[in-house]
Amino acid sequence: MFCMKRRSILTCAVSSLFLAGCGGGSDSSSDVPASIVSPNVNGTPSLASVSTYQTSSMSKDIEECSKAFLVNSSCDLSVIKPLGVNQVNVTIEQIQERLVVSHQWMADSFIEALKGINDQDLLNLFKPLNSIVISYDIRPSFYTTSTASMYIDPKYVWRNKSEWDSIHKQEDYRNGFQTEFKFDKAQRYVHEATNDYISYSNTYTPLRNESREANHIAPGLFRLLSHELAHANDFLQEHDLTQIPSYGYITNYIHPLKKLNHELIERDPLTSNLLKKAAQIAFQGESMTNEIRRLTGEVAGDAFEADKAAAFYSYSSPAEDVAMLFEAYMMYKKYRALSDVAFLSIPQIEDYSCNDWKVQWGQRSRLSDNDVQDRAVFVASGILGKSELTIRAELSSLPAAPEVLSVGQGWCSSQKFMDVNPEARSVISAASMTGFSENTRYLEDLEN
Repeated sequence: MFCMKRRSILTCAVSSLFLAGCGGGSDSSSDVPASIVSPNVNGTPSLASVSTYQTSSMSKDIEECSKAFLVNSSCDLSVIKPLGVNQVNVTIEQIQERLVVSHQWMADSFIEALKGINDQDLLNLFKPLNSIVISYDIRPSFYTTSTASMYIDPKYVWRNKSEWDSIHKQEDYRNGFQTEFKFDKAQRYVHEATNDYISYSNTYTPLRNESREANHIAPGLFRLLSHELAHANDFLQEHDLTQIPSYGYITNYIHPLKKLNHELIERDPLTSNLLKKAAQIAFQGESMTNEIRRLTGEVAGDAFEADKAAAFYSYSSPAEDVAMLFEAYMMYKKYRALSDVAFLSIPQIEDYSCNDWKVQWGQRSRLSDNDVQDRAVFVASGILGKSELTIRAELSSLPAAPEVLSVGQGWCSSQKFMDVNPEARSVISAASMTGFSENTRYLEDLEN
């Protein structure tokens, strides 16, 4: 190891690191530097082409901080502090100052969507961040304590084919962890009154999904930000942010702090060891075991229903447990979105369609489960600084209990409830696409 110069943003040693990732094809972007064989290796982007969106006296420090984790380093608190230090309310202008991007369009689209979302609760969640990075080679999105920064997959903000083409195309590296499972997991958010998808597709599709406006981008981006910013506020809570020192390194300050996810474990932990073991294989890449290899969607669903997680991904780590609970709360508060969660059979035919994924277990409005809701209220209160009474009032119009998705029903068919026909939420209505190929929007429900 070696130490950088005193005023460098980087530390010579890092005591710990937390990195949380959330969220086809292998064509390379035309903007990939020739010296880079692959701009993303096992979820770690190169960030070789990034720079700050706005030029300021802090630009070099912000950019250097955003890349520090790539060399196992951190950010010097004497040089840069999280943007919300001593701030009551965060503004979009303050967020712009900390944006680091590989392409200017990414920041333009991101800011336009934030303005459209117009949510001060969301903006204040940016307080613990040193930087917000959007680069063509980020996949999946993640947050890391090493830099106290958030890294966003640009698939959430593209607006046209030119922008889509500038994004490096590759699968989420975690997909390879799930090839031996007998079932697949799925999640989607639908409107409580119409059953429509809340978010639009993040995948460019000729004719069906060729261009997007800010209002198309906003719901999916809001979901992602709610999740990743939950991590930031879990690891660096408001009361710890106000006491942040003017020396040392951000990761060393964060490491010993008591996290919200620790408090949740002490108060109301998840209990299914079976699903914890399955999630470590599915999301963390641990070796497959015979027990999990034999696990069916029906058995997984029974264990899930008896516990109090918001999603299967919640079992990946205590931090993801917090983030999934907070995401579900935020999506309902903002969009009246109900979370469908399911375990599905995997099609055994080559030419499959959406309804070849059959529900083995599923629920609509997982947040209506009393135990799940209690945990979500605790998490949301801790992150937003609101009383639990206020949080419960915001959830008061939820259905009284989760509704069962019919076993054996196809995944797309199960979206229809109470004779309401859902819309697939590509930019062009599915109803106007008669004669075109099947809308593959549903494939995004199966992603991590």
